[in-house]
Amino acid sequence: MTKKFWCHYIGSDGNTPKRRNIELTDISELLPNVSNEGVKTPLWFEREEEDYGYRIYTHYHLYVQLSDKVATMVDSISDQLVERMVKTDEDIKAQGEKWMKDFLERNPNASEEYRNREAKWNEESMEGAKKDRDNLLQRLALFLDYDTVLLSGDAWIMASVIKAYEEVQSPYLPVIQELRRQAMAERERREQERKEERRKAAEEEARKKAEAEQKEQKRLTQEAEKFKNGEAIAGSDVVDLCRRYGIAIHLRTIHNLQQVICEINPHGQCRYWKQSGKRRPQLDGCYKTAGELYQYLQTH
Repeated sequence: MTKKFWCHYIGSDGNTPKRRNIELTDISELLPNVSNEGVKTPLWFEREEEDYGYRIYTHYHLYVQLSDKVATMVDSISDQLVERMVKTDEDIKAQGEKWMKDFLERNPNASEEYRNREAKWNEESMEGAKKDRDNLLQRLALFLDYDTVLLSGDAWIMASVIKAYEEVQSPYLPVIQELRRQAMAERERREQERKEERRKAAEEEARKKAEAEQKEQKRLTQEAEKFKNGEAIAGSDVVDLCRRYGIAIHLRTIHNLQQVICEINPHGQCRYWKQSGKRRPQLDGCYKTAGELYQYLQTH
């Protein structure tokens, strides 16, 4: 059974309420175990397919009927979810029996203990599938009395729902509007709390970073004093001090100071890593840079 309604829903931007005339199908044609007979707000659906190239995904948009001509969208479910909801106890039992038969065919020499363990697991899986189906159907059944769902205060009330209730001139409209206003205020309060938490976290991170930078600069100053007095310092510290004081340094020299040299002093002496099977590295640029840094420190 199909019927046309003026349907209210949220647009693709996730915020703007929309309204258009859509031909909907009775929910019982999708889920035979759900009936609209005698319910307060009948449930209908619209089928939509999305082609991703490698697979076509099917979605079912669910609408509750508020009047003879007006409906509002309340949820969307996938085809996989529908498959879990339409299974009867007989379907689940047949699936379990098939799985057990296939297991025994694949494992003809399985021990009795192994077979019993798998049989127990299969029974638990079948019971789990039944509970999963029942929980999904129970959640779906709430939409069959949508006024009660909204008035409970537990459901998020979309702007499109407000528009639909305005169109049908529902007596519950003032209450629903107030519930949405309260929910929006609570969401704004939580968003402000999250923003404040992010701001404090950013400030703390900046403070720690500044503190670490201050410690590093203090350490570098101490290393500069040692180098000025003729002591050896790490090659990477020579690079950092040259950057601090604006002393030009070649890229190859930077690499050698950071990756090859362990320590170097202003007098042409250093300790460096020598890789097995490779010749002694050319360190003339390192000695030259160390000399320039030493001269700078002596004159400043």
